[in-house]
Amino acid sequence: MKILDYLKRFILFVIKEIFSFFIKLFLFLLIVGVIISLIFKSIEEKPKVVIKDKTYVVIDLANSYKERLLTSSLFEDDSINFYTLLENIKNISFDDKLLGVVLKIDSNSLSYAQSEELAQELSMLRGADKKVIAYFENVNRKNYYLASYADEIYMPSANSTSVNIYPYFREEFYTKKLSDKFGVKFNIIHVGDYKSYKENLANDTMSKEAREDRTRILDINYENFLDIVSLNRKLNRDDLDKMIKDGDLVAASSIDLFNNKLIDKYSYWDNLVTILGGKDKLVPIQDYVKTYYKEATLENSDDIVYVIPLEGDIVESQTEIFAREANINVNETIAKLNIAKENKKIKAVVLRINSPGGSALTADIIAEKVKELASEKPVYVSMSSVAASGGYYISANADKIYVDRNTVTGSIGVVSVLVDYSSLLKDNGVNVEKISEGEYSDLYSADNFTEKKYNKIYNSNLKVYEDFLNVVSKGRKIDKEKLKTLAEGRVWTGTEAVKNGLADEIGGIYSTIYGVTEDNNIEDYLMLFLLKIRLKLEIFIRSIQNILRWIKKI
Repeated sequence: MKILDYLKRFILFVIKEIFSFFIKLFLFLLIVGVIISLIFKSIEEKPKVVIKDKTYVVIDLANSYKERLLTSSLFEDDSINFYTLLENIKNISFDDKLLGVVLKIDSNSLSYAQSEELAQELSMLRGADKKVIAYFENVNRKNYYLASYADEIYMPSANSTSVNIYPYFREEFYTKKLSDKFGVKFNIIHVGDYKSYKENLANDTMSKEAREDRTRILDINYENFLDIVSLNRKLNRDDLDKMIKDGDLVAASSIDLFNNKLIDKYSYWDNLVTILGGKDKLVPIQDYVKTYYKEATLENSDDIVYVIPLEGDIVESQTEIFAREANINVNETIAKLNIAKENKKIKAVVLRINSPGGSALTADIIAEKVKELASEKPVYVSMSSVAASGGYYISANADKIYVDRNTVTGSIGVVSVLVDYSSLLKDNGVNVEKISEGEYSDLYSADNFTEKKYNKIYNSNLKVYEDFLNVVSKGRKIDKEKLKTLAEGRVWTGTEAVKNGLADEIGGIYSTIYGVTEDNNIEDYLMLFLLKIRLKLEIFIRSIQNILRWIKKI
């Protein structure tokens, strides 16, 4: 009986393994087949869109225009990045078939800094005798800033439209007492009194340093808004300021905007489409791009300006294939910088940075590579919405830094966040038994965080802070004692950064490109933004590796 029972179990085991093998093989082949078809479909030449005479290009800012499209995206769509958006607005200026652009700005996915750059291109467009028309139904300060650059602003005539324009409002929840109730303590170890990252987890109230920094930046941003809108709409600046501060444009409607000369005409979207010639006379910017799009390669020119978009948190690990957000990681960034260094056709490099920071180690590795590259070729930085902390660290060794007025930069400081669960564990009957040897072996244990441990981590962070100061001091040629007055975690607007020496000039991505070519006598250059085919092949290989790891876990 034992032998029969053993044979029975053995046969069942073999059948199970055979079925498991074929199921895994089927899943593997299916997923690989889908990935291959998507990749080859994505790199096929797409049919060009036919543009009719007297057409408008529609730019819907509810869509996302990232600085860098995720290279891990396997599903091809019509998304375009921010640089491509700007580039094609320039193309519109020279396109005789086009009358202009229509901005749909119910929602504005761009930051204030990006809106500033887009606004400059809209001004150039109007200078080329193209019309700019804005339409929205819901209005706030950020999207009205862009609308003010239009020749005409349209809204439906309805009290149900939403208008909320106020100087500024920002709230942050300080949760220390709540986390205390659950027995969780957040230890924030920061070097720099103004380094306020995650202070809301450890404090009951906002620190005076954080309030000072944030209020100053919000004030500057609002003053910029008043300057631009009053000029564009030919309004008295003081009257506009009073109107906004008195709350006349909060919980308001299109009627209030029209009565105050802040919009030009009433119209619903469908009516506006008819006024402009019908649907056939409107083409989305994503479709228009296809008529001009040409993949740049290293073979197209002997003089190349290589633009490297660096966006997202700075991380130590490599980008995951299915990551939802872009990040700045060591492998991918160093690989791009090495391409720029080794290829003789690349005459200059522009780093387009949009990052709040992250890993100090990754920032240091990239900064060192930038320094190495800048010793051989000109390297300029174009800061987008934010280039702070690690985002500034990797910028400091560049030859020149350009910022938008509304860029947020600086934040030269270091912070660590450690969680102490000791009270939570104790209150819920959890006993932690430890076996350890050596001083500080339990430094990063999740309970019993002592003052001695705090000092140990603080002193470690202080050394990292000194590295940060040294890199910026040498890279920017700022006396270290003076730099300390700009550091301590302080954040600055682009305008302030130029004045205090942390940046060189006000200007967006095009100003940076123009600057690097003019300063270095580079003529007849070609812009190379991304090596898309190469990256897609890398995506394919990485996808297979991830699939194999996933199947192995089944």
